[in-house]
Amino acid sequence: MASLLESMSEMISPDMIGSLSKSLGADSSAVTKALGAAGPLLLGGMANMAGTPAGAQSLFDMAKNQGSGILGSLGSVLSGLFGGGAAAPASGGLMSTLLGSGANGIAATLSKTFGFNVGPMLGFIAPAMMGLVSKAASSQNLDASGLASMLKKENDAFVANPANKATMDVVNAARAAGDKATSLVQSYGADWAKVAAGPAAALFMVASADPSGPIDTMKEARAAGEKLVELAKGAAPTSLIGAAFGSGMTVDMLRQVRSVAPTKDKLLDAIKAAVAAVAAKSPAEAQSYKNMIMSVAEATATASKDGGFLGIGGKLVSDDEQAALNALKAALG
Repeated sequence: MASLLESMSEMISPDMIGSLSKSLGADSSAVTKALGAAGPLLLGGMANMAGTPAGAQSLFDMAKNQGSGILGSLGSVLSGLFGGGAAAPASGGLMSTLLGSGANGIAATLSKTFGFNVGPMLGFIAPAMMGLVSKAASSQNLDASGLASMLKKENDAFVANPANKATMDVVNAARAAGDKATSLVQSYGADWAKVAAGPAAALFMVASADPSGPIDTMKEARAAGEKLVELAKGAAPTSLIGAAFGSGMTVDMLRQVRSVAPTKDKLLDAIKAAVAAVAAKSPAEAQSYKNMIMSVAEATATASKDGGFLGIGGKLVSDDEQAALNALKAALG
């Protein structure tokens, strides 16, 4: 019977790799290598999670709820996740569950290794791997303990195979960065949610200052995401920027804004709270965090022209957007 990794490899067709490469703006060979590391990385994460009875039961329940239906529509899932391009928001929920709170540090390390933003790809592979786990558990009639045993056996076999040494070197380096990122995240406690929501709050603050149509709004979100990816790519994976934003703008970050800024007029307060948390916990990185917030806001404001007709005329930055930028700049100091 094929292993989980073998099954995953069989699912990823050349056409799918081509689609991934185009959407992520990456060379197909780099995408293939990244996929080769993503599978073992997630398998190890699941095996580690299932290392305790409680973890095994939690993973079993997730697999049961996930179901294997995703396996029959992998192409449409791929299209949905990557149709927005390399800076499309990554689905960080399951990825973070399997890889821990250092998931963005892991993604940042892999991104540096392979030369493109790996975060969205991990967001795609995580539910696909969970679908394979669900299928295996069902076909083999496994309970939580049996699932844990299967995952450990497959992970140990992959790690022990000398042919996989190069892949495991990449995976272990990413995990080491993830461990450091986890320590940083945990040091912030409840304040980490504020820090993670900062750039999304800046996006919303500028975008809501002068609401645009759906097309321009998508342009603004894409521009903000691309800027965040650019900044995270240039930062160390274990730095504040790498640990928080190594996957770019995730769906979780966009949702998090609602909890820290339930209304439009609270967005600036949320950004101030995030900056204060960074200044208290990571003073050496406070300025780089402020610069990131401002860069995301400016990228949002200059994403599309306001006014004019069919792209002719209009202003690149409207008066209301400029007022939002000025207020943000004043607050950041």
